[in-house]
Amino acid sequence: MKLVFDIEPVEQARPRATRMGRGIRLYDPKKVSVYKKQLAMMCKFQYKEQPLSGPLIVSLKFYRHIQSSISKKRTRIADRRSAQAHC
Repeated sequence: MKLVFDIEPVEQARPRATRMGRGIRLYDPKKVSVYKKQLAMMCKFQYKEQPLSGPLIVSLKFYRHIQSSISKKRTRIADRRSAQAHC
């Protein structure tokens, strides 16, 4: 089975906390929360079978845009790696 999500990865930020009476409520920052919801919807759209059970082997590959802040030399290296990965 192969699932492909055409979405820019978002780093998992530290949870935020707020007081609620005597307790504390933890929540994800908005950017992370939106990303998780989008990813869940994409997964439900692509995988319509019964939930899997038993041992699984999972392989993940993330492809990101090259950051504009890195040097030209590192950009060329990343471009070469990207071209090799898509062959």
